[in-house]
Amino acid sequence: MAGARSRDPWGASGICYLFGSLLVELLFSRAVAFNLDVMGALRKEGEPGSLFGFSVALHRQLQPRPQSWLLVGAPQALALPGQQANRTGGLFACPLSLEETDCYRVDIDQGADMQKESKENQWLGVSVRSQGPGGKIVTCAHRYEARQRVDQILETRDMIGRCFVLSQDLAIRDELDGGEWKFCEGRPQGHEQFGFCQQGTAAAFSPDSHYLLFGAPGTYNWKGLLFVTNIDSSDPDQLVYKTLDPADRLPGPAGDLALNSYLGFSIDSGKGLVRAEELSFVAGAPRANHKGAVVILRKDSASRLVPEVMLSGERLTSGFGYSLAVADLNSDGWPDLIVGAPYFFERQEELGGAVYVYLNQGGHWAGISPLRLCGSPDSMFGISLAVLGDLNQDGFPDIAVGAPFDGDGKVFIYHGSSLGVVAKPSQVLEGEAVGIKSFGYSLSGSLDMDGNQYPDLLVGSLADTAVLFRARPILHVSHEVSIAPRSIDLEQPNCAGGHSVCVDLRVCFSYIAVPSSYSPTVDADTDRRLRGQVPRVTFLSRNLEEPKHQASGTVWLKHQHDRVCGDAMFQLQENVKDKLRAIVVTLSYSLQTPRLRRQAPGQGLPPVAPILNAHQPSTQRAEIHFLKQGCGEDKICQSNLQLVRARFCTRVSDTEFQPLPMDVDGTTALFALSGQPVIGLELMVTNLPSDPAQPQADGDDAHEAQLLVMLPDSLHYSGVRALDPAEKPLCLSNENASHVECELGNPMKRGAQVTFYLILSTSGISIETTELEVELLLATISEQELHPVSARARVFIELPLSIAGMAIPQQLFFSGVVRGERAMQSERDVGSKVKYEVTVSNQGQSLRTLGSAFLNIMWPHEIANGKWLLYPMQVELEGGQGPGQKGLCSPRPNILHLDVDSRDRRRRELEPPEQQEPGERQEPSMSWWPVSSAEKKKNITLDCARGTANCVVFSCPLYSFDRAAVLHVWGRLWNSTFLEEYSAVKSLEVIVRANITVKSSIKNLMLRDASTVIPVMVYLDPMAVVAEGVPWWVILLAVLAGLLVLALLVLLLWKMGFFKRAKHPEATVPQYHAVKIPREDRQQFKEEKTGTILRNNWGSPRREGPDAHPILAADGHPELGPDGHPGPGTA
Repeated sequence: MAGARSRDPWGASGICYLFGSLLVELLFSRAVAFNLDVMGALRKEGEPGSLFGFSVALHRQLQPRPQSWLLVGAPQALALPGQQANRTGGLFACPLSLEETDCYRVDIDQGADMQKESKENQWLGVSVRSQGPGGKIVTCAHRYEARQRVDQILETRDMIGRCFVLSQDLAIRDELDGGEWKFCEGRPQGHEQFGFCQQGTAAAFSPDSHYLLFGAPGTYNWKGLLFVTNIDSSDPDQLVYKTLDPADRLPGPAGDLALNSYLGFSIDSGKGLVRAEELSFVAGAPRANHKGAVVILRKDSASRLVPEVMLSGERLTSGFGYSLAVADLNSDGWPDLIVGAPYFFERQEELGGAVYVYLNQGGHWAGISPLRLCGSPDSMFGISLAVLGDLNQDGFPDIAVGAPFDGDGKVFIYHGSSLGVVAKPSQVLEGEAVGIKSFGYSLSGSLDMDGNQYPDLLVGSLADTAVLFRARPILHVSHEVSIAPRSIDLEQPNCAGGHSVCVDLRVCFSYIAVPSSYSPTVDADTDRRLRGQVPRVTFLSRNLEEPKHQASGTVWLKHQHDRVCGDAMFQLQENVKDKLRAIVVTLSYSLQTPRLRRQAPGQGLPPVAPILNAHQPSTQRAEIHFLKQGCGEDKICQSNLQLVRARFCTRVSDTEFQPLPMDVDGTTALFALSGQPVIGLELMVTNLPSDPAQPQADGDDAHEAQLLVMLPDSLHYSGVRALDPAEKPLCLSNENASHVECELGNPMKRGAQVTFYLILSTSGISIETTELEVELLLATISEQELHPVSARARVFIELPLSIAGMAIPQQLFFSGVVRGERAMQSERDVGSKVKYEVTVSNQGQSLRTLGSAFLNIMWPHEIANGKWLLYPMQVELEGGQGPGQKGLCSPRPNILHLDVDSRDRRRRELEPPEQQEPGERQEPSMSWWPVSSAEKKKNITLDCARGTANCVVFSCPLYSFDRAAVLHVWGRLWNSTFLEEYSAVKSLEVIVRANITVKSSIKNLMLRDASTVIPVMVYLDPMAVVAEGVPWWVILLAVLAGLLVLALLVLLLWKMGFFKRAKHPEATVPQYHAVKIPREDRQQFKEEKTGTILRNNWGSPRREGPDAHPILAADGHPELGPDGHPGPGTA
């Protein structure tokens, strides 16, 4: 099966293939760690405390000899001699080697002129970028200070920053190289201008290698600035471009950036961002408008960078624009934009840090809804971004996102696609795996460092360590499996010797990728083996150390597209039981594990081993079917297994079982916890046609018919019994007897029926067990859809408590006179005496282990209208409180504090019912109403349960209730109520009820016969005399007679004129008019001193005298006297 071996750089490498679904799961779990090699990562370490790894860049030197470098910035590295400072920072170059400490410091920035500059804490190496293979390098010190008037009163220090440009061999070779890139030098000072411009916080090269970009976020009160200059000497455009001054504000949101925006904190560029083939520049402003923003700019003719598009952040203080990258993620020719917001926070969803992916819509950015990728809280997800290039060779660029504070730090790899970025990371690199904290603080990719045509990734940290992860080549493998014969006929053996059946397999491979060797493995009867069953086949050509159901080999593919095959044969075992299910053959393959070789000193790195494409299935499944017999004309066995009975039983004898009683609904069995060691489960299984009219539809033989029983923790399998020993199935259980498999037949024939009993131990049932539930599932390899069913029984604990009661005497009589409640002085005044005795017995264990019991008696103390019925005098409990103790019941009786009949009875006070005070009780009437003789025939029952009486409940706790307790209640029949209400009733029955209640945390306690009814008959005393009532017709005649006498009397008075009223005569008023009477004819009056009262003929007085008023004539004028003056008139 194996071809000739050829030597390869990493030793033997092959593909192993296995059959079954298990390996498919392993395949997808492998996708989390795809083709960046973690085991072979190269680690580089710097000086402790130097922040070695704060910035990183991949660089490939072509001249004077090819060399790959890992460029690492260490902005806190110690100063070089002559720099006159303590820490200045530096740039380190590390070769590709297995050594961890072979990095050297690039020789730049020698010396210092303290009269003009200060390099203390200048942070050289804060940023580093490479132009690509054979290109230049730029690194910056954004805290570099320019000094003026040193040691003078007006000394100034301006943190302008500076950058160094190096040639491809990390040396200063032409006029562009060196550290004179100081655009803020010589410009207006102060933080309002260029005094704190901090040039070099970010630096980058344009993709066409013509321009060099510098970010200066401290310019103009930290509004920020972007410088762009041409570094291609052949390009006629040698101008220096910068963003607008504060006075050159343009209309629109893109031109409106406030102070403290930090424009230039991150920078990049790309062609086609706004217009095809036109170079645009991108700058991040993470504090713009308190949310952050990203601005896309273009050059104009006035050496300015004019904003065209501004994208704003989503949340306050999210730091949107802290990092950014430009890449054509969907390969549509229009570069897309990736923006980091490491301070993003979402409390409800517990998200921290975000990366926004904007897909370019043909140069239009308005209305784009970005894809947001999020990290975990406080992870700083998105603080670093890197474009990786096509990491998996699928034609779409991939990106890396750093989260340095997610645990020890993580780097998430996202693949590009035709739809943009795949939201699920294809690989997650963890700092814990390489022993580094704050892993992922800086990233650099898109460059093949080891020459295998796959881009690699360099990861920096704040732990003075950087790590290179090399990409593994991806293999795309094609494979196929052929089988002969396609079906197995057990009646036709075809192996050598003619005694068994054999099957031939052929496996063929081809690949597209880097050449390597493969190790295939063939596994047969996989499904059966995964179920824990014995395989039915044996491979004839296999290695001795391999299991009999598996065969493997190595296939060498020397050239791409070459097709190489291997053969194998397996033989069926004798007496195969499973003749219905197909034999599944699964091919799985993998690359042969490479043999790592120790590298001699001076040798290059060993190449990384290739990897199979994680998005391509590495398995293939094939089935070999049996020729089925006894399954009908269609050769499909359609069985009809039915579990027609599953019920719990009590075991009477070894083969006799009695079904458990059912609840009131008849649906659930009741199991009493009373010391039964075992319980039986009766099971009946049939295989009959579902429709006797169409027996061919189903009911075929059920191959490998089984009953699977899943028991709860409270039950354990003990054995199996059957009424007919010939029908006894074979049942096997697991180690803890919780899972039972019973074989019903192979096959279980058409029309078969089997009944058996599973013996289950009840040792696991406790007082907390409330239900028994056994899950049952029929199984067969024949065609039938089966569903689990359950057998249930409710477990209860029956308390063996009994209660009985009696009244002494059982007949009471009432008589006498009606008395009010205030007239009662002693209990003798109330009425007849009665005593109730309630006895409670306990035949089982003490209630202390189960709960607390209470004896309750419903005492009918008043009738429905509130009048007294039975007056409680004394309540006493004997037993239930411990030896020699008497219990206290509540509430207390004798609310009226009546004198008791005996000295040995002490007064007890009855607490009134809730919301009722003694003063509120209705006092009985002092009179009684006679009733008719018809009402004497009534028989009345006074019962609180029927609503004809009101009860007070006396509750007595049974603290120590092991055997028996007796409750004594003495009371008096309220004589006055019965005389008033029931004197004409033939008989009355007064009902007293008693019951037992148990308070327990156990929910399945059950009380039976825990209540009793005690009746007492009440009669009128035969010696009492009760007045008869007046017949109704006598009352009616008396009323009619009275009405008749009243009518006659009224008629008589009317006739006599009694109702006529006397009338006064009508008064006539005389009419007066004035006449002139001759003086001589006038009557003379003698004036008197005293006035005299005169009366006219209708009795109205008229006063004479000096005080008299004049008499008016008929015309209203006063009458004239003899002297011509007004005087008295005449009648």
